[in-house]
Amino acid sequence: MDVRAPGKRPFAKLTRSMKKSILVLASFLCSFAAFAQKRSVSITIDDVPNVRLFQEDGYSSKLLSKLDSLKIPVAIFVNEHNLRQTKPFDKNKNLLKTWLSKDFVTPGNHSYSHPNYGEIGFEAFSGDVLKGETLTKEILKGSGKKLDYFRFPFNAMGKDSVAHLKMQEFLVSKNYKNTPFTVESEDWLFTQLYEKALKSGDKKRAMEIGNQYVKLSLDRFAHFDSVSVVNFQRPVKQIYLCHDNRLNTDFLPVLVQKLKEQGYQMISLADAMQDPAYQSREYYHGNAGFSWLYRWMSDLNERKGLMLAEPENVEIHKAYEEMQKAK
Repeated sequence: MDVRAPGKRPFAKLTRSMKKSILVLASFLCSFAAFAQKRSVSITIDDVPNVRLFQEDGYSSKLLSKLDSLKIPVAIFVNEHNLRQTKPFDKNKNLLKTWLSKDFVTPGNHSYSHPNYGEIGFEAFSGDVLKGETLTKEILKGSGKKLDYFRFPFNAMGKDSVAHLKMQEFLVSKNYKNTPFTVESEDWLFTQLYEKALKSGDKKRAMEIGNQYVKLSLDRFAHFDSVSVVNFQRPVKQIYLCHDNRLNTDFLPVLVQKLKEQGYQMISLADAMQDPAYQSREYYHGNAGFSWLYRWMSDLNERKGLMLAEPENVEIHKAYEEMQKAK
């Protein structure tokens, strides 16, 4: 998910509403300890299964093995096209079966081939949604599990309110719940730098990148917990979006432990979505993929102010841009 907040601007140039939002956020950050024991999060993983890593690791999923050990509920969002990225197909299919067989795993559809709805339109996208459920539903037969959840690739829900509504009605007609997220920390970007460092044999740099990912994630959790207090006067049950990749194989367990140490309870997606916040009206109707905590804000300037205050890692972004240019 390549979505970024607007660039930083000097505080003096912000509108009064933006300044107010940032100051309110700062005050909540200073007094947030009062809410420390009330926080919870559902971990959700997109782009499952990563068959490239599966092959590299001797046809085993190290991320799934670590989740087994963590004993926490997770939701996964499947792109069935992934199964055809490497051979043999049967081994990849069995990998998906293994993911779906786990009691702690809630299944979700992430479309077949991960297209951007806002770019390809309703007909093509709705077809990709249906194509993306075929094998997953076949595997789930007799398991007691249902494919209830859908997440938009790139969290791109369409270019305008008409497109949003049309696809939402389609999803409801197919018994899907549109799955939001409230926190993400650009793991898709970090993992490319992380894998580059590992492939070059620079384990020290790889560890630095992994630790920076964990730090940014924790900073983002603090930020979005505070935004939820601004919106709802309490921390909401957060939904964390990450991906099936090498970075999370090695560092998601670290992040989960750090969150637990800060008092977070790990909960299921169903539990998180019972929070009344997820029934809030959405005021944003564009195709950008940012947090639902921003989408629920009616004041555009307040939203922009809080987005400007969102923690970033400038050094990592610069390194990523340099890597892209080198390609």
